[in-house]
Amino acid sequence: MKKVLLLAAATMLFAVPAMAAISNTAHDLSSGSTGTNNGASDEVCVYCHTPHGAAAAVNAPLWNRTTVSSSNVYENATLDATITAGLVDGSDAALCLSCHDGSSMTVALNNPPNSGAAVTGLANIANTSEALIGTDLSNDHPVGFSFATASVDTGIDTKTNIESVVGMTGALSFGGGDEMWCSSCHDVHGVTGVGQFLRIANTGSALCLTCHLK
Repeated sequence: MKKVLLLAAATMLFAVPAMAAISNTAHDLSSGSTGTNNGASDEVCVYCHTPHGAAAAVNAPLWNRTTVSSSNVYENATLDATITAGLVDGSDAALCLSCHDGSSMTVALNNPPNSGAAVTGLANIANTSEALIGTDLSNDHPVGFSFATASVDTGIDTKTNIESVVGMTGALSFGGGDEMWCSSCHDVHGVTGVGQFLRIANTGSALCLTCHLK
């Protein structure tokens, strides 16, 4: 019993920083948030995570949202790199786009909070916000390409060098691969002192120059 209590305490210690970083940010969709997109529930985490009844077959812990159902509309036809067929189950893009494509913000959560009722009243952020990415990614940074291949281009740094930068650890290793995904640049829970949910500040294009040799 003592070991269980110690483990629970340790888990709470690790959970506090993430909670502190996301509260009252654009990713805090709770009714008590000072942000502009508020749902009916006062729970901060429930809009993405649930301890019970989580969605299966998505690469995220205890996921509580419906993910995009097809990769076809997300292909970037104007660039060599396109989101692969593994978008739904094999990347974090499906998780991010479950809100940011503008088509699924109003769906019920996989497992609503304690009341058992669906969470309603959440504004569709994509209709009124810069958060709208849409389903056409032809004007967005490509994702889903391998850095093992991209590094052949002398204008792109190697995965080893990129991930050695403070704040970029694991940036190209989502799902155990070596691909560029949303989390390569963004930390969904936020980093204290860094805006736009970026991994590192982009002052002087620092984030961009971590990958691009210019």
